[in-house]
Amino acid sequence: MSTFVVPELGTDFSVDFEDLLIQYFYDKWTETNPAKGSTMKPDTELEPNCISFKPAFPDYFRPYEVCIVQTITQIIEQFSKSKFVFTTDLDVMLRMKRLDRDAIETDPQLEKMEIEIARICQFYKGDPQDIPGIKDIDFQFPDSIVRVYDGGDSYAKSDWRSVVKIKILYEKQNLL
Repeated sequence: MSTFVVPELGTDFSVDFEDLLIQYFYDKWTETNPAKGSTMKPDTELEPNCISFKPAFPDYFRPYEVCIVQTITQIIEQFSKSKFVFTTDLDVMLRMKRLDRDAIETDPQLEKMEIEIARICQFYKGDPQDIPGIKDIDFQFPDSIVRVYDGGDSYAKSDWRSVVKIKILYEKQNLL
C-alpha cells in the first residue's frame, strides 16, 4: 500500500499514467485525417483507416497508431518533509503505414498526428484539471517531436514513425 496521496484525489493515482493519458488523447482527438474510431482500438474491418490508441508499444497491425509509455519519474521540488512535486516523462509514439509507397509526395497523416498531439497538450487545463491530479502537461515544441529513422530507412519506406516527448507535473504527499 502506498503512503503517498495526490492532494486532489485523496489517494494515490489508481490508474497508470499511460492509461490516463491515452484515454485523454482519445477523448480530445479532433483530427479527421486520420480520424479516431468509435473505440480506442477500432475494428480493422469496420473502421480500417482509423487510429488505434493504446498504452504500450505499437503492434504494426493497423495503419495508424498512437501509443504511450512512461519513461522517467523525478522529484523536482520538495515543499516539506512530506510534500513533493514530481514529473514523469512519457513517450507518445505515433506510427503510420505509408498509403502509397510510390507516391512522389509524402503522406500528410503523420505530421497531422504530431500537430494534433501538440494541440491537445498545449490546451491542457490545469485549473480545473482535465485529468484529476495532473497539474500540467509540458510540451516543448519543436524539441518534443522527433522523427524516428535509422540507416536502413528510405523515402519509400512503408512504416513512418515519430515520438512526441511530454512531461506531466503532479504533487504527492507522504502520509508517514
